Amino acid sequence: MLDLFFLNSLTDMTLAYNRSYNIPMVIVSVLIAIFASFCSLEMVDRLARGDQRYLWLSIGALILGGGVWAMHFIGMLAFQLDCEVTYDPWITGLSVLPGIFAAAVALNIVTSKKVTLNKLLLSGIVMASGIGLMHYSGMAAIRLDGILRYNLNLFILSLAAAVCLSVAALSIKTFLSGLPGITSPSVSSLIGGIVLGGAISSMHYIAMEAAYFVHAQANGDARVIAATSPNILAIAVICIAVLLIFSGLMFTYLGMKIAHARTRINAILASTSQGFVMMDRDGIITECNQAMLVLMGTDKQSLVGRFYRGLISTDNSSVMQANYRMEARLNRPDGSLLPCLIDSNSITDDSGERIYSFALFSDISQRIADETELRESETQFRALLESTPDPMVILNSYGLIGIVNHQAEDLLGYSKNELLGDPIDILLTDEAHHIFAKLRENYIDNAQAGPVGKQQELRVKTKEGREIPVEVSFSPINTSKGLLIAAALRDISQRKMAESALARSEIKFRTLYVSTSEAVILWDERGFFDCNDATLAIFGCATKEGFYTKQPSDFSPPQQPCGRNSSDCSKEVIAKALEQGSHSFEWLHRRIDNGKDFPAEVVLSSMELDGKLVLLGTVRDITDRKQYEEKLLQLAEAKSQLLQSEKMATIGQLAAGVAHELNNPIAFVYSNLGTFESYVKDILEITAACQTSLHHDDLANVIALQADKNFGYLKSDIFELIAESKDGLVRMRKIVEDLKDFSRIGGSEWQTVDLHKGLDSTLNIVWNDLKYKCVVTKNYCEDLPQIFCLASQLNQVFMNLLVNAGHAIEKKGEITITTRVCPSDNTAIQVLITDTGAGIPPENLKRIFDPFFTTKPVGQGTGLGLSITWGIIAKHHGTIEVNSTVGVGSTFTITLPVDQYDA
Repeated sequence: MLDLFFLNSLTDMTLAYNRSYNIPMVIVSVLIAIFASFCSLEMVDRLARGDQRYLWLSIGALILGGGVWAMHFIGMLAFQLDCEVTYDPWITGLSVLPGIFAAAVALNIVTSKKVTLNKLLLSGIVMASGIGLMHYSGMAAIRLDGILRYNLNLFILSLAAAVCLSVAALSIKTFLSGLPGITSPSVSSLIGGIVLGGAISSMHYIAMEAAYFVHAQANGDARVIAATSPNILAIAVICIAVLLIFSGLMFTYLGMKIAHARTRINAILASTSQGFVMMDRDGIITECNQAMLVLMGTDKQSLVGRFYRGLISTDNSSVMQANYRMEARLNRPDGSLLPCLIDSNSITDDSGERIYSFALFSDISQRIADETELRESETQFRALLESTPDPMVILNSYGLIGIVNHQAEDLLGYSKNELLGDPIDILLTDEAHHIFAKLRENYIDNAQAGPVGKQQELRVKTKEGREIPVEVSFSPINTSKGLLIAAALRDISQRKMAESALARSEIKFRTLYVSTSEAVILWDERGFFDCNDATLAIFGCATKEGFYTKQPSDFSPPQQPCGRNSSDCSKEVIAKALEQGSHSFEWLHRRIDNGKDFPAEVVLSSMELDGKLVLLGTVRDITDRKQYEEKLLQLAEAKSQLLQSEKMATIGQLAAGVAHELNNPIAFVYSNLGTFESYVKDILEITAACQTSLHHDDLANVIALQADKNFGYLKSDIFELIAESKDGLVRMRKIVEDLKDFSRIGGSEWQTVDLHKGLDSTLNIVWNDLKYKCVVTKNYCEDLPQIFCLASQLNQVFMNLLVNAGHAIEKKGEITITTRVCPSDNTAIQVLITDTGAGIPPENLKRIFDPFFTTKPVGQGTGLGLSITWGIIAKHHGTIEVNSTVGVGSTFTITLPVDQYDA
């Protein structure tokens, strides 16, 4: 069977016809193959997409298949044998079909959206198969005197070369198209076309080398078969080749123009902020740009294929016919609605049937927001105009009043209706007309000119003819209706009066500056540059010029009283003055003339003078004040000693009572110890008897001894004695502790205490003085807050008042101690001490808190008790009041704050 196609002996090769090639025609055949490959790849790459994809694939397949066919038969015409050759017309014509079919399959694969290696291999194999089938079917159309046989090895090599080079060509085309550096698709098409044309040519000429045309009979008898003349074939091939070249050029040019137009359109659509969608005749979206995806907030796969009307939410869908422009809302995938302006147009055929349509979407959410903001701004402007404290007058370009607020009505005395439409001249005085003339020149006649000035001072006339000084700010407002001038008027009558007062104050200041006893100094980074005469006197300088040559360090000792270097300290205080604006401190200065040091109070203030930062220093010599403060400290120490003396004097007056209070528990403790000693002796005697009975078994003597010693009573009474003694010792310890707390020197420490404990402690100390002639009633508030105080000093207050209350009761009476929250201030508490004593005469009520005032006989009081009491209460930021009736009694009311914020 294979003998019909392939050589089976060397004898067949010796009978083969001689052959040769026409080289120019070979070159033409190769160029035809490359040109057809390039045209088909380029056209399909640019045009085969969308609804017309298969139309352009078909045209590309015809060009590539026709190119393969033309290349084959031009190559056959370039192949010359030493015998007559003709071609079967039917086989010759039908041999073009495998090439067209294979080209269609291969081009469809390589232009698909996703090209894989398997697809490339498949397309290369299909393309090579079509080329091979077309070649060998074309070879079968040859008619000559002889038979056609193939070299099996070269036959296989031709097919392998076709497969490999076809796969390579399609892979190169796909690879180069995907490279980011390749800006033009023609480059990849050209290189791919060269390789694919090479595949077609290589397969053809390798196959031609595999073909042997062998004489049918060894004697050389010719046997001619009737068929198509090579000349006719040449004419047909030339016509097809010319048609192929023309078609390829035409379609390639058309494809490039369409591709360039598409590129420009895509670039425009990609760069615009408007969303773009294209729909087919059924209203299904087929294309969109990136801006549309951004507006929708989705990807292209989710948008393409949807119905266009599903994107739009509108209250008037009847408008969406043919070409329209409307505002609607865009239904986004997340459920939100985006307001858009839609411009839609449709493309129809000659019969009016819509082919496709497209729409442009403009996001108008910002415009809507701006319009809303504009309306709100206008409302706010109207409200602001009416709420601004300054009168406002707005003029048009003709100088006529267009808008005024009610403040302007109040200032000028006109109603709004009286002013609107009138010229501004009715408000201007004669000397103010030039201001408006300049305003007209700068603003109205020449909108590009600069402002007259941020503020102008002039005088305006009221309806009554009164002239008012005002400060006017002119502001141009460009509107769609022309230029407006807004004039803000500010009545400066008060300011003018204040300026006049300031001028007078300046005179006073200069007078004070010159006459003050404090040194006033100004200096900057270069040194001192101004001072008053007092500066020279304080620092011992003869002249101001001599003072200006000095440095601040010249007026200070090397060290300050704190032990630190004066230079370091000065840097710190200057830094604080610059940071805080003002800083006051005490400083040790030194005079220039005699070198004596003196303490001073200094205030440093930073200020701006003539555009420069300067320091203003005021220096006050406080030598006298320091001496006075030292004397005050001595007086305070004397007062503290006097306070302690008063305490001890009070303790001295109460000494007998305190001693009596101590003697009572001491007496019964001592008595109990004597009884306890007797009990111990009896117990020891009974114990000895028990020990003796253990040896002699004489229990009766023990029982008799227990009865004789009254052992049962002894056992119960001994514990009562111990309990009474312990109670007595506790009472003594309490009295001693109360005395110790009361007599402590100084004010102790500020602390939060319970006043009830202080009252009870003080009452315990003075109780012996009170218990024989009065009853003490305590009305304590259960929820009385603890207060922040000096507890020992308040205890002295309570003692003074309780002792005085006891002294006021001659025979029998009652002292009532009441505590409560202050009825008028819940941040304070009150202690009321009321007695039913003799009362205080009205003439003495105003003097009872004076030092050394007393109504007691000489030698029975110092007159300092209530004075000290008043001082302690004042120290606690409290008050003490007295209400007394002669013959009825007195009430002292102490009011104390719960907290001491400056303690």
